[in-house]
Amino acid sequence: MSYITVENLGFSYENNSRKILEGLNLEVDSGEFVCILGKSGCGKSTLLRLLSGLEMPTYGSIKLNDTEIKEAGLDRAVVFQDYGLFPWFSAGDNISLALKQKYPDKSKSEIKNMAMEALKSVGLEEDIYYKLPKELSGGMQQRCAIAQAFSLDSPVLLMDEPFGAIDAVTRANLQDLIINLYNNEDQKKTVFFVTHDVDEAILLANRIVVLGQSPSKIIFDLKLDKSTVMTRENQFNDKKTIELRNLLIKKINEDISNKL
Repeated sequence: MSYITVENLGFSYENNSRKILEGLNLEVDSGEFVCILGKSGCGKSTLLRLLSGLEMPTYGSIKLNDTEIKEAGLDRAVVFQDYGLFPWFSAGDNISLALKQKYPDKSKSEIKNMAMEALKSVGLEEDIYYKLPKELSGGMQQRCAIAQAFSLDSPVLLMDEPFGAIDAVTRANLQDLIINLYNNEDQKKTVFFVTHDVDEAILLANRIVVLGQSPSKIIFDLKLDKSTVMTRENQFNDKKTIELRNLLIKKINEDISNKL
């Protein structure tokens, strides 16, 4: 039995006849890192919001561990592109707020220590705990958001273009951070990562799902052998990586051409 099952999923906003998703089916095993790839506006973020329980399907269903998702829950942590930090709370208090929801019986000092450890796990110093988001760079804010998500120890991590607004160097550092956190067997998670960056998908994922133009269905689904595809070092000169990049771009462009 698959860990996450998406069955005949359809979605459109109320009072809007335009369909965003239509008849989408997907099965995901526990521990997979799935990149949802596609052109901007094809419904990638909508699918992620449905997985999170922040939106409900127009029809069809999403099941997690054979239980239908009907609302947001602490078994799914979300990292958004805009960081999702409350600006009036310090970085540490943002993390502590989430931890209090997950662990209501823990003391204030225990929660603070857990938040400190979470910041340390993403390479931030302890003094960041006391700083407001506006005092931090975009990269630091996103590290805080990632720390918050991982601190909850949720089995599912949902990431919606989390590095889209960050400079190239910081983006590469955060990509490497996610790879290292994902590969940590002590906190293994099932990850859904939305991106429209083909190279990012190849670098991060062990499975790439391509969505077509809206109303979206899955037009391509590929599991990767991570021992034979792109690393940071061979990103632009490895033959298999170049072939995979070209294949993914071809699939996206073919779908666009077919719907013109």
